[in-house]
Amino acid sequence: MLLGTSSAFPTKERNHPALYMSLDGKRVLFDCGEGTQRQIRVAGLSPSIDYMFLTHWHGDHSLGVGGIIQSLNMMRRKEPLYIYGPQGTGSSVNHILATYRFHSEIQIKAKSLDLKKETFITKIGRFSVYGINVMHTTKCIGYKIKEDDQLNIKHEFLKKNKIKSGVFLQALKKGKDIVYEGKKFLAKEATYLKCGKSLVYLTDLGYDKNLYRFARGADVLVIESTWSSEFENQAKEFGHLTARQALEVAKYADVGKVYLTHFSQRYEDMSVFKEELSDIVKKLKLKPKVFVSNDFERINF
Repeated sequence: MLLGTSSAFPTKERNHPALYMSLDGKRVLFDCGEGTQRQIRVAGLSPSIDYMFLTHWHGDHSLGVGGIIQSLNMMRRKEPLYIYGPQGTGSSVNHILATYRFHSEIQIKAKSLDLKKETFITKIGRFSVYGINVMHTTKCIGYKIKEDDQLNIKHEFLKKNKIKSGVFLQALKKGKDIVYEGKKFLAKEATYLKCGKSLVYLTDLGYDKNLYRFARGADVLVIESTWSSEFENQAKEFGHLTARQALEVAKYADVGKVYLTHFSQRYEDMSVFKEELSDIVKKLKLKPKVFVSNDFERINF
């Protein structure tokens, strides 16, 4: 769920950036801007965060980190909190602990990342998290979440061979052959490979064709669209994307769905954006469905 879809300034309708995901029972935040804790409560989500992945340390993406740490301490959290981010993340977390002077009993495992190419970061259940450096006015990371591929049973195969359900089917799902009622059945004949889903999270960053490769084939692309296309010069200066540039990444990466986010406070009325997007979608002959995200937008992943 997108908990915040504004950029530098939170507005009445839009909070600072944060994406909340549940990955195999673990609560995960991508970015943690000001007010993220309140957004979690309003959305009825669990506040017991297990992982944070910060794109960068500009305030609009990180001002909520201290609050999360303090709340987890007050909850007497026993499990560690993992915090990943660009170079300097470890020292930034230490500065937060020193600045607010609360007694920290929680075990915090902070890791700084410098990823010159797409790199595996960590595993959360059946999900793998990857990252890559992206261009911004400070050190910044783009993230990808990829679900494991898995073997599924061909039900028509079971029916054809009169194989009843049983614990031995788990062996087939693991790629192991089975013997059923004296006859051997090969896993490769009884199963098919289901590709895991993937989500790419890109904000804040400048336009770069290398993004096509990183986002290639993602089922969902969450990408910043700070300004409409008339502000392309400003976007370049401040390391951001326009609506057109964001949709170009979506087109050439051949993604499934696009959720635009990180909108400038200037857009109180999003009709300007939506009118331009309609025109861009037609010109680019864009196939994926495009969402102009709002706070508490649920992402089907």
